[in-house]
Amino acid sequence: MEQKNAKRTAEDKLLFEQIQNTIIEQKLFLNPQFSRSEYIALGAANRNKAAQMLREFAGTNLYGYINDMRLEYARKLMLEHPTAPLKAISADAGFSNIRTFYRLFLSKYGTTPTNYRKSR
Repeated sequence: MEQKNAKRTAEDKLLFEQIQNTIIEQKLFLNPQFSRSEYIALGAANRNKAAQMLREFAGTNLYGYINDMRLEYARKLMLEHPTAPLKAISADAGFSNIRTFYRLFLSKYGTTPTNYRKSR
């Protein structure tokens, strides 16, 4: 039984990595409407399986996972385009609301996007 669970876990991790690679390569995380059904369509068998894989391999739910990708992308854009308006960076990174972008950025990096930019 233990060997069967280990095999299943290895298969799940491979599937998670394949889905993650697709999301990154195709920049699907930039779509503000990216949803659980789209994630499942990438290869997760069902809603429960998708949630389980995200918890196990990303340590969060789908929205936390996608928002982390968006925040990293936004941070990269801020470094590459230091004079670009933060509202544009927020939108380009897939956030439909700048307040959400600010709140999540502050939570993840411990500073606001404005202060982050000033410190660079």
